[in-house]
Amino acid sequence: MSYLRNNKVLLLITSVLLVANIGLLYFFVFNKPQKSSKQPPVNQVEKVKIQVGLNDEQAVLYDSLRTKQFRNMKPLFKEITKSKEDFFSLIYQQGVSDSVLNSYASKIGEKQMELDISTFHYFQSIKALCNEEQKPKMDSVIKQIVKRIINNGPSRRPSSDKKENK
Repeated sequence: MSYLRNNKVLLLITSVLLVANIGLLYFFVFNKPQKSSKQPPVNQVEKVKIQVGLNDEQAVLYDSLRTKQFRNMKPLFKEITKSKEDFFSLIYQQGVSDSVLNSYASKIGEKQMELDISTFHYFQSIKALCNEEQKPKMDSVIKQIVKRIINNGPSRRPSSDKKENK
């Protein structure tokens, strides 16, 4: 008698698991979340044009300055990456002197300084496109960009500190 009862319990458990699996399968395969009805993403030039109120001529100039800036910065990013790779490859060498470390670190610093100065001049040039009414709005956009640039750098704090500051 207990053999029949145990089989019923196993049959019940198996049935519940089977129904749960079918439900999950349906949910993941057939019940895909609907795409939101939000507008398609706006490109960066259009976003700045709207936020600052740039006219078409200003937007074209902004786009050309932006394109030129990214073209000029790409080699700098590659040079910084290469300099950092060279610097950290010193870990695998024995007895690296402080003067060698300082020399490699200085190269990184020089490249970073070049990048930051280039970015500074770029921001000055895009701000110069604006009339007096648009400049405060462009300042706000530049602040957002600078904040993103700074926050995308390497994390300097433990993750617990980041959560507390937010």
